[in-house]
Amino acid sequence: MKLGNTRKGITPVIAIVLLLMVTVGAVGVVYTQFQSLVGDPTEQIDQQQRNQNTNIRILRGGTNASGINTGGSHNVANYGVTYLEIQNTGSVARNTSSFLMQTSSAQNVVGASGEPCTQPGNSTIINPDETIKCFTGITFPQATNQVDFTLQLQGSGKSWTYICRPETQGSQLC
Repeated sequence: MKLGNTRKGITPVIAIVLLLMVTVGAVGVVYTQFQSLVGDPTEQIDQQQRNQNTNIRILRGGTNASGINTGGSHNVANYGVTYLEIQNTGSVARNTSSFLMQTSSAQNVVGASGEPCTQPGNSTIINPDETIKCFTGITFPQATNQVDFTLQLQGSGKSWTYICRPETQGSQLC
């Protein structure tokens, strides 16, 4: 019997348990990192389904002015701000801020009569079969002029176009 040799090692059972714990920990870290990169597929499918069940119809456009003063210059004070009457013909409620409004006009007057309804600070929920007035922030066009509006559902390829062109001077609808 050797008295000088007192080295002790870990038993094979403890070594296997330690290796398994390190392996499980490493797999857990890799899994959580991978999940944050990929995202939740259920949430993405739900959003795609909501987009698919979204449909709107732009009924008409008009001005918020009680009367158009055609004797003055073409501005918000004389012509008012264009609004669109939007009807939700889909099966899901949507917030107007989920749409992006684009226009052919460079006369954006945000702040003169409030922000457009598609801005988060002025958004509105449109329930199925509900119709709302959506103010655009764009000066109402003069007679025989036109402004093209496009509402695009963000995150999808869906869009709806409306052409606002009043036919006669003083008309408040287009």
